[in-house]
Amino acid sequence: MPNHTLYLVFSNPVAGRDDDFDEWYDTVHVPEVVATPGMVSARRYTVLDTEMSRLAGAPAHRYLVVYEMDDDPDVVMAKVRAQVATGTMTMHDSLDLSGVAMSFWAPHGPLVRHES
Repeated sequence: MPNHTLYLVFSNPVAGRDDDFDEWYDTVHVPEVVATPGMVSARRYTVLDTEMSRLAGAPAHRYLVVYEMDDDPDVVMAKVRAQVATGTMTMHDSLDLSGVAMSFWAPHGPLVRHES
């Protein structure tokens, strides 16, 4: 069975750089990351202001990217790090690197779908 790891990246833009951040993330960064062998897909999310989230407290991050991998995360991320180190993956100064949080997730149990 193939590895279906989720790679979650929580981030924020530098203050006042939201438009630059979104433009870079949507048109440059996500496509470059997904082009890395072992990456399958990605989708960006924006935190919602809901009654439940207000009760729980504001999250530290406004943005989330969920990447799906079909290879060993250490192997895939070594490729990503190499691209960053050689300059073949474009980073941008609108990303607030001081607050980025990343984690990797493996399936735990079967996928359950709503029956219609």
